[in-house]
Amino acid sequence: MDAALTIGLVVAIAAVAASLLVGSDGVTRFLALRAERQELGAAAVRRLQENAALRAEITHLRTDPRYLEALARKQLGLVRSDEFVYRFRAPDEP
Repeated sequence: MDAALTIGLVVAIAAVAASLLVGSDGVTRFLALRAERQELGAAAVRRLQENAALRAEITHLRTDPRYLEALARKQLGLVRSDEFVYRFRAPDEP
């Protein structure tokens, strides 16, 4: 009788251990959730850095006329009225 109880307890413990390892709320799920949390944390840090860069850009656009002029020259190709524009053909153009 004592051996049957021991075997029963060993089987029960093995079943609980197997449930912890491969069950829906087991160790594998825990590891997956921990990896997902790390990914989300890294994504949040990236978003915070992007927000800081965008805030700095907004500040430059609102307060720095030289920055605004440089941006207009670069993106829109604007020039002052007293400047000359030289255009060069690429070597492969006829």
